Amino acid sequence: MSNERFEELVNEYSRQVLNVALRILRSADLANDVHQEVFLAIWRRWHKYNGQTNWQAYLYRTTVRKAMELAKRSRVNRALEQECEEPAAPDRADGPARAAELQSKLTKCLAELPKRQADVFVLSRIEGLQHEKIAEILGCSQNTVRVHLHRAMKRLARELSDFLPE
Repeated sequence: MSNERFEELVNEYSRQVLNVALRILRSADLANDVHQEVFLAIWRRWHKYNGQTNWQAYLYRTTVRKAMELAKRSRVNRALEQECEEPAAPDRADGPARAAELQSKLTKCLAELPKRQADVFVLSRIEGLQHEKIAEILGCSQNTVRVHLHRAMKRLARELSDFLPE
């Protein structure tokens, strides 16, 4: 495929890739890193693609996977940095700190979910896509989407139970 087609692909899907990455990572810098990684990976294998590739589905899956990988790497790096610092007592009453803690825990939990469950959760609950569209993107049935979403929600509810009202 031509270099011009690659430029068209980047122009057409750049914003979507950035938005998905930003919703997962909550950091513009990290989202830009994912954006670059996604399109660099495509560029490296550009000669292998044919005109039949469903780019929307491919880019969603690739972006979610790379964002989760980056979130996991970032979490490990932060944990290593925190080991070197004096631990501070958490203040549960502090709203912004609690929200940041929830975001961090959610990102961690999403990274630990099975790939399909994480993909479905992000596309459904973060991107707001309908089950029919998710099934099309992931190449599965709507029932499979519902099963993966149910399992993801059940596991996340268990993992995030400290943040849920009783």
